[in-house]
Amino acid sequence: MDWESPKLLLLILPAVALLLWIESRSSHPMTGLRKRLLLVTRAIGVMLAIAALAGPARVTQTGRKALGIIVDASQSMGEEGLKKSLAEAARVRSGLGSGIDSFIVQLGSQPELLPAGSTPAMQAAWQKEHGGDSHYAAAVEYAEALFPPGASRNILIIGDGHETRGSLLDAAREAAVSGIKLHALPVAGPNRPDARMLSLTPNRTRLFEGASLSLKAAFESTIAGTGTLKLYENGIEVEKRPVTLKPGATQEIVFNRTPSTRNTFQYRAVLEGIAGDTLPGNDSALAIVDVRGRLRLLYIESDAAEGRYLMQAMEKEGIELDMRQPGNLAITFEMLGGYDGVILSDVPAHQLGEPLMNALRDYVDKLGGGLIMLGGPGSFGVGGYYRSPIEEVLPVRLKAPDEEEKQSAAVAIVLDRSGSMAGEKLEMAKSAAIATAEVLGHNDSLGVWAFDSEAHVVAPMTRLTSTNAVSGQIAAIASGGGTNLLPAFQLGREALLRTKARVKHMIILTDGQTAGSGYEQLATQCRNEGLTISTVAIGEGSHVALLQAIASSGGGQSYSTMDASSITRIFTQDTLMHTGRMIREEPFMPELKEKDPILAGFEKWDSPELLGYVKTTRRTSAQVPLVTETGDPLLAHWRFGLGKATAFTSDAKSRWASLWIARWSGYGRFWSQVLRETARAPQGRLMDLSARMEGDDARISVDLLADAGTRANNATVSAEVFHVAADALGAPLKAVQKLTLRQDAPGTYVTDFKPTQAGVYLIRAQFGAEMVTTGLIHNPSTEASLGTVNEELLKEAVRITGGDYLTDAKRLPNLETTKAVQYEELWPTLLLSLLTIFLIDTAIRRWEHVVGLWQLVPMRKAA
Repeated sequence: MDWESPKLLLLILPAVALLLWIESRSSHPMTGLRKRLLLVTRAIGVMLAIAALAGPARVTQTGRKALGIIVDASQSMGEEGLKKSLAEAARVRSGLGSGIDSFIVQLGSQPELLPAGSTPAMQAAWQKEHGGDSHYAAAVEYAEALFPPGASRNILIIGDGHETRGSLLDAAREAAVSGIKLHALPVAGPNRPDARMLSLTPNRTRLFEGASLSLKAAFESTIAGTGTLKLYENGIEVEKRPVTLKPGATQEIVFNRTPSTRNTFQYRAVLEGIAGDTLPGNDSALAIVDVRGRLRLLYIESDAAEGRYLMQAMEKEGIELDMRQPGNLAITFEMLGGYDGVILSDVPAHQLGEPLMNALRDYVDKLGGGLIMLGGPGSFGVGGYYRSPIEEVLPVRLKAPDEEEKQSAAVAIVLDRSGSMAGEKLEMAKSAAIATAEVLGHNDSLGVWAFDSEAHVVAPMTRLTSTNAVSGQIAAIASGGGTNLLPAFQLGREALLRTKARVKHMIILTDGQTAGSGYEQLATQCRNEGLTISTVAIGEGSHVALLQAIASSGGGQSYSTMDASSITRIFTQDTLMHTGRMIREEPFMPELKEKDPILAGFEKWDSPELLGYVKTTRRTSAQVPLVTETGDPLLAHWRFGLGKATAFTSDAKSRWASLWIARWSGYGRFWSQVLRETARAPQGRLMDLSARMEGDDARISVDLLADAGTRANNATVSAEVFHVAADALGAPLKAVQKLTLRQDAPGTYVTDFKPTQAGVYLIRAQFGAEMVTTGLIHNPSTEASLGTVNEELLKEAVRITGGDYLTDAKRLPNLETTKAVQYEELWPTLLLSLLTIFLIDTAIRRWEHVVGLWQLVPMRKAA
């Protein structure tokens, strides 16, 4: 017994219970016996109805047997191999005996039942027309549908097992589930002279116009000889190379192209002039590349005049740079989505602000954008990016090792703790002082003083063996009192003079007007004593002019900010800048350490010297193709989330790259490649499209966003499919079909179509004003006459289903192990029983009418 929907039987108990409950509430004036009979009758009727819906069937075994024989009639078998396979099929059929049904399916690009009375001429014609591929999976599925009902199902595959379409193993798994056994009889075709293309693979399928493209053509041969490998671009021959074929070896040739216009480029590699090649149908391979419009990047540059060098060079390379200066950028996460990448050139972290740095991190991580940081006195560690959201993204670490320089530094921090500093400003100032302690080394010294109307020693000048102690002292600072900088200024100066260190630096922070005088003279005196002083003004009430004068006289930097959250960045930037460990300003020659696609075409490095860089250390998983003479990273890149990040620790301006700008012809090409490799992959702003083969079907998938961070649901997404034949790539595209995609995940829409012809399929998806395109290659025949058998594939397919691998040509497949079953549907019988129950139910309910009719019968006989 078998059931189509056995779970429906679980409804019987609740249905009978409901029937009992209804009967208990019934007030019908019926005798007790009739009520009980009616209840039993209706319960039986409900059970019969549910059982009929569950689809019962009686399973009986029969002795009937059937064998489907699949013969490989593809071109790889050749005329000789096809004759041998058909002869083996005839031998097997003759040995089956009477009472066993059998049929033969010929296998090629599509399966077909071998007609009775087929002649060798008919078979050769079919092989020529349909033998361009070996689609074993389709032949198995076709054969499954031909078995007569009630017979055991066995399939014998006769061929070489070299499939070029579909998946025989997937078909075998489905056959095993259906109780079908696959058997295999290996027969190889002749080893004929053949040269064939294996693939044409681009290094990327989407790129911007003007970007470099590499196409790797792979081919093999069973014969020695010479010929020509030609590359066609949109149907036009653009390059050719002489080739020398080596039997049994896979060879590769790389073509380099630079598509200069926005278009869908179709490439075809063709082997020509191969003497003795007997299978010309496999001499070509296809590729498709989607070339988008100009690259557009946001260029945040601290010096607009210096930024013109990179701007002008990229204009010649076809890259658009939207240059902005730091300050009030007002750049949101959504606005970043309109750029393919962002360049940060010598911009301190505090000028970007925490919100924009967080947005840049998410832009790379979640939107797949590109981030490029260039060096300078305001970049990397000296720019205050240590422990910032940007440092997470960069492929280098910003705190350089101290092994190469053991000279110590001493830093004095003088903080305003007056009443006006209460709240966020003082808390951020304390955090900045603690962060300064963390960026200093164990050989460095730090002292902290706070001032209101008088000076307070927070942490005396001491060597930083541990930051925990000094951090606790700094955290205890409280606000209160007036503002007089001078006493704390003098205490800090005296402590620095007593300390033995190569670098002595002081940082002063205040938010108001200070009492006292003689600050400039004291700063000048400090400068003469080897001390440097930087100042930080926070808020509108600070004495900016005085603080600028102190910094100028003291040889340091002057900072002014309205945002208390930026104080930490300012402190770490200033500390790393003045301790002198992060910047090396001396000429050096870049060294090419490893080959990398970002430097394609620069195999022999010939640039002039650079004049300086910011020191960093590489991350473990980063690629570092260029280094300095001391081994520090110069050019590093890696993938972060969905996007990429690149660090160039020197600059692209006249400070450190003046010789590159003036003397190196590769300046523009170098930066063009760096920006193109780092930028976001070409796609729709809110929509991305992909297509791939899954078995014989092509799966189209669209990822759709409503805005920069939200997936679009319940959208109507359509796609149109176009085709151009493999031998006519210059011809216009022919519309094939229009499709509507269905949603199968948040923001994801999919559909399928079946490619039927070799060539290029162009898919264009659309949602409202958003439109994106992609391509799919359906390559010409890959049949090869190798004279071998793919035993691994055939044996695995046989193992999955439990069949026989017939190494002995005289053996026959064992058909006894496959059960022949027949299903007899029982629902018609149950429906007849249900009708009978209905009549009984009616008789019980209308028993008086039945009795009356019965009494009329004898009266009629008496008359």
